Order: sequence, then structure tokens, then C-alpha cells
Amino acid sequence: MTLAQQTVGFYEGPLPEGLLDHIEEHVAAFEIPQERRDGLLRIAYGRGQTEIEAAGARLRIAIRAGGPVELYQLRESAMYLLDHVCPAAGKGIAWTGTPETQRPPSLHPATLVARERRGANFLRLTMGCAGTAALDAGPMHFSLLLSPEGRAPVWPRLDGRGRTVWPEGEEALHRAAYTFVALEPEANRFTFDLFLHEGSRASAWALSAPLGTKVAVMGPGGGDLPDAGEILLAGDETALPAIRRILETSAADRRGRVLIEIGDDGDRMPLRAPEQVEVTWLRRHAGETLLAALRAVDLDPDAPPPYLWVAAEQATVREARAHFRRDPRVASMRPYFSTYWRREG
Repeated sequence: MTLAQQTVGFYEGPLPEGLLDHIEEHVAAFEIPQERRDGLLRIAYGRGQTEIEAAGARLRIAIRAGGPVELYQLRESAMYLLDHVCPAAGKGIAWTGTPETQRPPSLHPATLVARERRGANFLRLTMGCAGTAALDAGPMHFSLLLSPEGRAPVWPRLDGRGRTVWPEGEEALHRAAYTFVALEPEANRFTFDLFLHEGSRASAWALSAPLGTKVAVMGPGGGDLPDAGEILLAGDETALPAIRRILETSAADRRGRVLIEIGDDGDRMPLRAPEQVEVTWLRRHAGETLLAALRAVDLDPDAPPPYLWVAAEQATVREARAHFRRDPRVASMRPYFSTYWRREG
């Protein structure tokens, strides 16, 4: 990818001791490749690169990306890091090439045009969206933005420094990440599956919103499709749409295993997988758990390990990461571990 877009941020002021060390720790937690040389930290994202220099009381962040959306997203990521390790810099940094518009480049209006029940606990929603072609240009995830019930929506905007300002208080938005099922740029529409569960704002909206309801989406977001020849995918119901997308876009000669934990047999739906990929459904109500199945995986010590992709509840993901990190071969392949939800209490 050609990194044709660039922005540079400058900040002068007191910097905490060990600033780059702290940033490096945060980045490492997300399994993102990085390189450290003297006073320079280089972070290699899938669609761009960020270089951070800290010397004395001066901070410089240079970002290069393939397009305006990727540039915006990497700048937001840099600001997120600064908010955690040096809030003063997060508030005071000034960027070159700040967009002239107040609308974030990844924000798109969308309209609910159809819904269909899928399995026991999923709804497939069809959205009309003039920005579908832009959404089709990146990874498989996006964010659905819902305004508070009964209130006119106030969408995020960019301030004079190019930072996203989100509505707060009574105007705060509900944000949830989902996976595209299909994108049809020529028809200006896309579909996604929503897992229904009690107490969810998005579930209540999906079940009751009249067709024609206006919302907004932001994307494309994260969720790069793995390109390894051999894979080990593992997830619960919340990861089922992502697993389906990965399998349906896989090459015919891909090999591997898929482990899916479900709590309702009605959510066991046909998956279009390559012939050499074995799919195992784990029934939670029968005592079969994703974590136990992952711990039972026997990796051949004499062969390269499969690419590991795990998405589920926070505690399961944490335990799975700790288990597989004991194998340096797996760690060297930069496996994907993602918390899709957190159990209350």
C-alpha cells in the first residue's frame, strides 16, 4: 500500500519520564508490531505507520496512511495513547493538514431498510447508505451509532485541531461494533447480523425501530481478514458474524479448525467453509466451553502453528491469551485476541 497521506503533530511542554516506554506498553497489549530506536518509536499498522519522537520537552508524531480515513483513524489512535500517558500533550498537540470539514471522514448517514430473523438470536439488518463504497474499502468491522431514544441525533464532529468531539450527557450516543455480512456499493446498501440479548440498547432498537429510521455508522473500522494458509478461529455467538466473514472470504485451499461456543442450538447455522477447515460447535448448556476446547488444542511441535484468532467474553480471551503465550511460536505470529463483551458482576 502506498502511504500517500501524511500529518504531523507537534507538542512542546513537560513530558513524563519514560513516555515512550509507556506508549510501547500500551501498543504491545494490542499485539501491534513496533520498533524502538533511541528516541524514536515506530508503530506499523496494517494501513499506515506512526512514528513518535520524544526529546526533552518536545514531542513529534508523524503519521502516514493510504487514505484520509486511515489517516484520521491513526490520528485518533495517537490521541487515545496520549490521553492515557500524557493528557497535557493530548490536549495541546497541534496537527498539520487538519481537515477543513467538521465531519469525520469515516462517518456516514444510514437508513434501516429491512430486517430478517436469522437463527434463534440474530437479526439480519439491511442498511441503505450512500457511503457503502467507502465502507467497502477496508476491514470487516464498523460502528453503529444510535442516538438516545426520543432525542434528535447529534453526531460526532471534528474540532479545530482535527480531533473528534463526541456528544455527551443527554445527547451521548450508543456505540457498538459489528461485522459486515455483505456490501453492495452499486446499490448503496450493506447488511450485518446483530446478536439479540437482554438489556442491549442495540437489540431493542433493531427489534422496534420502524423501517426508514435514520442512524449513522463509522467505518471501515478494525478487523483485518487473516491471510494465513492455516488458521485456528475461536469465538462465541458474538464472534459468529466475524467468523462467517473470514470463512466465506477464505481461499479454497485454506486449512484449519474453527471452534464456536453457543448457548442455543438454534444459532447453529450453515457456514460456507473451505473443504480442509473443520468446524466444531460447542454447546454451552451441555458443559462444552470455548476455553476448555482451546486448552485441549494439540499443536504439532514440529510444524509451524496455525494463525490464531480468538474473540469472545473478556475472561475467556484473557485466559486464552495467557495459555497460548507460553508457546513462543504462536506469539511470533502476532495472534488476534479481542474482547467482544464483558460479563457483568
